[in-house]
Amino acid sequence: MRLDLRDIINIPGTGVTFDYEPDLSQAGYGSVKGVRNARAAGQIRNSAGVLLFTADVDAVLECTCARCLKDFDYPVHLAIETTLSEGEQDEDDPDKFFLEGDFIDVDEIISTDFVLNMDQRLLCRDDCKGLCEKCGADLNEGPCACKSETDPRLAVLGQFLENE
Repeated sequence: MRLDLRDIINIPGTGVTFDYEPDLSQAGYGSVKGVRNARAAGQIRNSAGVLLFTADVDAVLECTCARCLKDFDYPVHLAIETTLSEGEQDEDDPDKFFLEGDFIDVDEIISTDFVLNMDQRLLCRDDCKGLCEKCGADLNEGPCACKSETDPRLAVLGQFLENE
């Protein structure tokens, strides 16, 4: 979504609002299989000649748990605040967004911040126990039948304890 900012660039105290459904389908990675119910609402305001961008973004991520591999929905809320600048985009600073003439690409700002603020590992719940590394059983459903093996480096200590 491109917004025309001609009416507010040179008039402090003015602003433009937006409320739409951004396309965040390219924002997923790793365990994120999809994004649905995305909604972005915010404004761009000229405050003493500085353009301030604020937005609230809500979405539901369709994920696979990083530990137990079960599918789950993960609701996300993101509050974005940034300053817009005139000039050319600096590849070294992804947090700076620049006007394209008198326009700004709202989708670029929202998708960039969305990806940068996404968790690295998504879990179905904080206490997810994951899968057994030997048999692959879901440990959230109960213990598996695998016997725990002693680390061969610690076997000597086990022999020491047997003598007592």
